[in-house]
Amino acid sequence: MIEEHDRTAPPPGAAASDAPSALPAPPPATSAVPPPATSAVPPPPPPPPPSSDVAPPPASSAPASSGVVDAQGGPTLATPNGPVPARFDPADLTTPFAPLRSEPPPRIFATWWLRYLLFLAQIIGIAVVLLTEYATGTGDLTESNNVVVPYLLAAVMLVSWSALAMVDAARLVPATHYRRRSSATLAIVLWLVAFAAPVGGASVVGWAGERFEENPDDLVVVVATAAALLACFLMVWMPFRYHTQQAHRIGAPGRVVAAWFWLPLIALVGVLLVNALGLSDTLEENGLTDLERTAQVGVVFGLPALVFALATWRATTVFDEVIDLRWRRWRQEWEQTINAMIAQPVPGPEPAARASES
Repeated sequence: MIEEHDRTAPPPGAAASDAPSALPAPPPATSAVPPPATSAVPPPPPPPPPSSDVAPPPASSAPASSGVVDAQGGPTLATPNGPVPARFDPADLTTPFAPLRSEPPPRIFATWWLRYLLFLAQIIGIAVVLLTEYATGTGDLTESNNVVVPYLLAAVMLVSWSALAMVDAARLVPATHYRRRSSATLAIVLWLVAFAAPVGGASVVGWAGERFEENPDDLVVVVATAAALLACFLMVWMPFRYHTQQAHRIGAPGRVVAAWFWLPLIALVGVLLVNALGLSDTLEENGLTDLERTAQVGVVFGLPALVFALATWRATTVFDEVIDLRWRRWRQEWEQTINAMIAQPVPGPEPAARASES
């Protein structure tokens, strides 16, 4: 038995695989755990490859919010090093800050007291003329100091108001390509020329009367007198025209300022027509009393002077109101600019600082 066993054993140098296997291989071991159940729903199909016609959406370079707030309650951004506080970037503003005004409103002069004094001086001048005519009855009122002083004060008030109003208009309304800047010097010169024009016109009329007595058919005197009266009219009209232009420039109604000249002129022409049609002859039929003479002066001089005083009050008031409204609007816009500037968020660090931090 032992020999048979030795004959059937493989030689000592043979491999183990060369020995015939007399026994069948055992079956593989099965696990006691059952296989996982498969779902009846088929898996979704894979996404189609991107088409060359449709560009893929660009990847957002901004870091996503981490959903965590910092100690101050502000939002944070998710970074590889952990959530960091989100910083404000001025470039993220959709509408940049645009100030309404770049400088505070300028200082303007208060001219309302000049306006009141001017109107008061004109009314006092009319009353003084009537009282002087009633008291003296000389008929030459230009030589009375009581008459000259009120109207001299009125002229000073008028020129002062005009100069200060032009200064205010120049400070509030800048010059444009088609409209020059308001000039107080030009307004003063125009008023002085307008005051001197009636004196020159009266001198020319007196000279023409003497020449007509010598030669009634002298055409040179007629032409010279007409030219002098026309020049006198234009010189008186020039300051009113200048104020009308400046009223248009600052946004005031120009018709009100233009009526400053035309309404008294219409009143003067109407009074002269009434006087020429028989008022003077009616009063002189039985001789003029002091009261009738004063009434005549009141109609011929007092009515146009009163219209001029009212027109002056209206024009100067409108001009001053527009100046005041423009100044108040400038101040309001400046206050809005300051409030909007204060409400702006604090800007973030400079780009160099951001680069060093990163």
